[in-house]
Amino acid sequence: MREKAKAQGVDLLVIDTGDRVEGNGLYDSSEPKGVYISDILRQQQVDLMTAGNHELYKRNTSEAEFFTTVVNFHGNYLASNIDILHPVTGDLVPLAPRFKKFTTENQRISIVAFGFLFDFTKNDNNTVVYPVHQTVKEDWFQEAIRDPDVDLFLVTGHVPVHSQEYRTIFKAIRSVRWDTPIQFFGGHYHIRDFARYDSRAYGLASGRFMETIGFMSIDGLSANKQQETSVLSTPSFQRRYIDNNLFSFLYHTDLDSESFHTDLGQNVSRLIQESRSALQLDEVHGCSPRDLWMSRVKYPSEENIYTWLETQVLPQSLRDESRAGKPALAIVNTGAIRFDIFKGPFTQDTTFIVSPFTSGFRYVKDVPYEKAKLVLEVLNKQPQIFIDFADQTNLTWSLAPPERSAYSADVVVNDEKLLPYSALTDQVSALGGAGSKPKILPGYTTTDDGGTDGDDTIHSPIPFYRMPNCIQAHVSLNASSTPDHVDLVYIDFIESYVALAAKFADIDADFSRDSDVYMPPMTLTSLILKWVKENWSCAGL
Repeated sequence: MREKAKAQGVDLLVIDTGDRVEGNGLYDSSEPKGVYISDILRQQQVDLMTAGNHELYKRNTSEAEFFTTVVNFHGNYLASNIDILHPVTGDLVPLAPRFKKFTTENQRISIVAFGFLFDFTKNDNNTVVYPVHQTVKEDWFQEAIRDPDVDLFLVTGHVPVHSQEYRTIFKAIRSVRWDTPIQFFGGHYHIRDFARYDSRAYGLASGRFMETIGFMSIDGLSANKQQETSVLSTPSFQRRYIDNNLFSFLYHTDLDSESFHTDLGQNVSRLIQESRSALQLDEVHGCSPRDLWMSRVKYPSEENIYTWLETQVLPQSLRDESRAGKPALAIVNTGAIRFDIFKGPFTQDTTFIVSPFTSGFRYVKDVPYEKAKLVLEVLNKQPQIFIDFADQTNLTWSLAPPERSAYSADVVVNDEKLLPYSALTDQVSALGGAGSKPKILPGYTTTDDGGTDGDDTIHSPIPFYRMPNCIQAHVSLNASSTPDHVDLVYIDFIESYVALAAKFADIDADFSRDSDVYMPPMTLTSLILKWVKENWSCAGL
């Protein structure tokens, strides 16, 4: 039976919200983007913050980060390997401070913290992301890790905890500080994860989209720099993944629904509701007749969101009037979808939760059909092509959702994986009421370097099926005949991948010269919304 998350020597809470950019209506539906959520975030007490890849795809988002978020969290926002062209002076400057040294208030633990982004290459040309293996050789980093007055190195970042980047940082610190404890906080893969680097160094990743509160407790840290290393004890690292809901908070704080809330929290809740109302995020555009899953069901299948896209949304709604009647093959990467669709109301907020990106469509006209249909096969079945040519094409393999990178095979759920009632925690029992048998809901069932006891609440396991990199829809194709030529349509975000795949499909086209915008100004997000409005009624639901 598990205990509550206990405060020990140093207690650290971390939330991975995905990225602050692209992923919810509070950010994506405002004009300019992010004006509401910036005010909401500014009310929070955040000790350390770093940038994710989505903040850097476009110039306007990275500049908003520089002028707004970095300023709002001055001194607590770190950018160890990111520079930006200053929008006013044109100088290349750090997006934020490279590192921070601070001392905890009660125990006077001295901490040096860093903030990294993984080796990201698809950023706009107004920012520079320096590879981690180069950054750790910089003079400032080498001086920081040689500071003799450090009890703990804290490395935060939008980086998977099981990654070459974090392993590089770990080795760099250990090369000069063999015994100093190191705590890594990571993300990007959208999974709960816990990594053991050695007995004094661990990493925690707290899931995705603010679904999880990651609780990390380190017991046995010492602020006494004068003690002999021979008598140093090994600190104890404990992690807990707490479901982000009021029941969890009440349980762990020993408070009730009356005493838990603060004036600040209630004011922020009102600000969130006022912002949602101003953006009309609860406006219902239609009602989904069933759940549509990204990875919980196999592809293709009726309940798979990608099957729905390629058999209904794209064939029925993707039409460029200037190419009327011209058959097309449309390619969309599976990473263009951010979240599942649940049965019931499809709101303005749902639109951006499911597909928040601003990517539109491009096309190359009159491509031989037999060659065009090979492009999808190359994208899905020949990933070594992109690895072999990565250096000369400057490509990052990021077509599928990030979480797929964490799974080497499908996770199929069967009865043997279901936990018996006797394995339930006291939290689950407490929530179910005295003497009651609680209903076990599907959710996270995590296995990591610490074992299987990290999840705070017991859930029944959820299957995970790996999706292809891309899907393909037939647009205006006659089922009874095969066309000689088609328009090759694709999401503009993946143009570099499609162009490279086209070479291997022997398509004679220069994408920088021969491609054009398809169905302007339609994006995948607006295309999905258009289809929902036209096809999903709420009558009878």
